[in-house]
Amino acid sequence: MITGDTAGQAAKSAQPAFAKRLSRGGSASFLINSAGMALAMLMQVALARLLGVDGYGIYAFVTTVVTFMVFPAKLGFDTTIVKLVAAYRVKEEWGLIKGLLQRSNQIGLVLSIVLAIGGLIFVALKGDAAGDTAKAITYAAGFASIPLLTLATLRQSALQGVKDVVYAQMPEKILRPVLTIAFVFAAAALGVTADAGLAMICFVLAVIVSYIVGAVVLKKRIGSQMEGVAPAYETRSWMRLSGSMMANAGVYLILGQLNVLMLGLMEGETQSGIFSVAVRLATLVAFMLTAVNMTASPLISETYAKGDMDTLQKVCTSTGRVGFVFAAVVGLFFCLFGHWTLGLFGPEFTQAYPAMLILVFGQVFNAYCGQNGIVATMTGGQNALTKVLIVAAIVNAALNGLLIPSMGMTGGAIAATASMMTWNIGAVLLVRRKPGVQTLAWAPGLGLRKKGASGDAREDHESGV
Repeated sequence: MITGDTAGQAAKSAQPAFAKRLSRGGSASFLINSAGMALAMLMQVALARLLGVDGYGIYAFVTTVVTFMVFPAKLGFDTTIVKLVAAYRVKEEWGLIKGLLQRSNQIGLVLSIVLAIGGLIFVALKGDAAGDTAKAITYAAGFASIPLLTLATLRQSALQGVKDVVYAQMPEKILRPVLTIAFVFAAAALGVTADAGLAMICFVLAVIVSYIVGAVVLKKRIGSQMEGVAPAYETRSWMRLSGSMMANAGVYLILGQLNVLMLGLMEGETQSGIFSVAVRLATLVAFMLTAVNMTASPLISETYAKGDMDTLQKVCTSTGRVGFVFAAVVGLFFCLFGHWTLGLFGPEFTQAYPAMLILVFGQVFNAYCGQNGIVATMTGGQNALTKVLIVAAIVNAALNGLLIPSMGMTGGAIAATASMMTWNIGAVLLVRRKPGVQTLAWAPGLGLRKKGASGDAREDHESGV
């Protein structure tokens, strides 16, 4: 017979295991993301200095366009893979994992090729790059990278789903920027003209190498466990889930990149490139929360699948507080030294300082609100989250159209921050209602919903909600 004391002791003994897993994964993710952050910033500074403000503007704008095009190619399978691989792994359903990875790669490859070709045709017909060889090469090389970027994202999600945080991130966050910088400087040393086209070609070469390395790592990491196992397919179910995941991811993408894209369309690529640096720097404020997400996402899915709501709340609280404290410190740094930091990219980039301060405030608020989006997605609330995000995206687009013509970069920053606050507030309220956790870093009086929480979680998971 299991007594209350025995159950309590079991719960207490599970706590160190949870903390150890989260700490180990979070520490590894932090180290990889820290190194990746430094390398990414080094790459951006080097490119801005080497290409000049106009060349860097073209490169940054095309990179944003490519990011938008990779999104529909993934079809939402990247988030689906993280969620389902973690859940399937608990039940040792390796056939479903194998089938999910095969089907997602097949769909992603076909869609990415179609989108890449369509993008090339659109640019050619529109004539944006007519008479500008460097710009034409930049678009062509950027679109050529879409299939590999799509497959790389799916591979990264698979490793994240089995909680292999280090290998999930290392090829893209470490290897890719190092190779990009190395290829650019090697080409420049050989006398090749440094322009946006060269930078994009070097980026594509780095994508190819990092993709191959990542694919080899994935095969070695889980290939043996699926060897000889017949793949099982639940394509319709996966597609339905991925559709809702895609809607959320698409709105996230709009919220994160629409400002850069609209500024480029309305004010030109140079202004867009300058603003993109402010966006990149402000994003660093909440990067700890992003780093911990890599470990927390599959853990949230797993604990919810088990109905362990106490551990789910502990994951949200601990990761949220770590992310917010880090964000507050980095935010203060940018408030004091942001002008100097922007100057590292070139004197022209310091004009983005007011916009960066506004973006930094939004990111600090984002970190304070914690893992709300991840919790909603991993616990079956993706459809409700989509509605919240759509409202925020409408706010973003409307404010961009209203403020950019008169305020330029500052208007774009106001739009981005207003929309970020909108969806964070909505998502916090959403996950407070279901599954009954609060994700704010500190919220006195807002505890976990105790009664029936675990039972509700199990019922929702089993019903596929």
